[in-house]
Amino acid sequence: MYQRSSGKPNGKRHARIALLVPFLSLSALASTLFAVGLTGLPPLLLNIPLCSIRPASAFDLSGAQNTPAGTAGGSIRSGKIDLSGFLAGEGRWRRTGERAAAVTSIDLYLRAFELGVEADVVDWVSATVVLNSEWIGDSLNGGDSGVVVDEAHVDIAVPRTPVYFVLGKRAQPFGLFETHFVTDPLVQDAYETKAVGLTAGVEAPGSTDLSVTVYKGRVQSDQLAQSRLFDPNAAASPQVAINQVDSWIVAGSSSPAGEGWTVFAAFASEPGAGRRMIAFNLGTNLAVPGLTNLQLDAEYMRALRREDIPGLGRSFRESALSVTASYQLVSRQRAVLGGGNYRARKSHRMSHPAELAIRFEAFDDGSRAATLGSWSVKNRVSLGGRYTFFEQGSVLAALDVEYRRQTLRVSPFYEGAAASGHEVYLRLGLDF
Repeated sequence: MYQRSSGKPNGKRHARIALLVPFLSLSALASTLFAVGLTGLPPLLLNIPLCSIRPASAFDLSGAQNTPAGTAGGSIRSGKIDLSGFLAGEGRWRRTGERAAAVTSIDLYLRAFELGVEADVVDWVSATVVLNSEWIGDSLNGGDSGVVVDEAHVDIAVPRTPVYFVLGKRAQPFGLFETHFVTDPLVQDAYETKAVGLTAGVEAPGSTDLSVTVYKGRVQSDQLAQSRLFDPNAAASPQVAINQVDSWIVAGSSSPAGEGWTVFAAFASEPGAGRRMIAFNLGTNLAVPGLTNLQLDAEYMRALRREDIPGLGRSFRESALSVTASYQLVSRQRAVLGGGNYRARKSHRMSHPAELAIRFEAFDDGSRAATLGSWSVKNRVSLGGRYTFFEQGSVLAALDVEYRRQTLRVSPFYEGAAASGHEVYLRLGLDF
């Protein structure tokens, strides 16, 4: 089963575990010092002679959801338990508006602190638990120092069969969300479905994977409403009481022409007011033949059915597109593809220590802004890259930079403040 935060808040405001913050920080620091060692100065990574540039490796798409925990690289191994983490600080320059009306801001914040534990119970059962805290000190995204359970799931591969099960909280398999930038792709902003769920899947020849997932609530719909891709104050969606597990996702992926090309698709359905809400996902990941260090990622989301807005008598069926071209200056074997879950994000950073990328994104609001007299995001264009300047054992330090240009569609009847903008992100990240 396939699956990939990030330029937006993704609603991770669950049960706080504030008392664990000092303990987690000390544990992370101790793990880092242990991994690096105190006996000498660390060497620099990435003297990149031409001979070190290698073709992009094959991807195991199913591992994004159900790879045994012990297979993830770059972690501190103790018996059958892997302890690893990620710490990233960011700076952001942002300007909205034009000429005399332009408003500029500069901010500095702690983007993410993650601590992951991956345990192999036996060779066919694994467990993953990830604690994190995001956007600390960032008033734009409303971050605080609360620690939340970001992932907690058990993965079971039934012995001697192609059947597997995943039970627990994670980004459910709707969307791949492969990202090469500081910020998340627009499709993830809108459609990430992080919830407690149960997945039953089967693996078939040709790296084919088919699955059905069930979960409770309007998780995807709430994510879209909080995405800031349109004015949240214009015609809020109706509230619906959810008291049973009646949301579902049907997903599939395959590599029809070898491991260098993967296609995937999914349908998601959640309860609405009067009728169910259905969305469709289609995407591809391609290592370009003959230029295997060049990777193309494309992902398209489309609402097939939406509930009517109260008092308006109509719905808005939105769509989103994200297309990325990236070039890996250094490429290593990749075990997990995607960006929605912890193991996939970590696999990306370890396997692509130096890369350049460009991304184009579009959002069609289904005439929401024009009808409601409001605004919505129209396009985003990002340019960026990543350079890993230090690596020793399981410790990796990298610098990421991204320039992003966002344009809006604004109704002539809208009287609030809404303007297109320019943003520059600079991230210093440490994997340990």
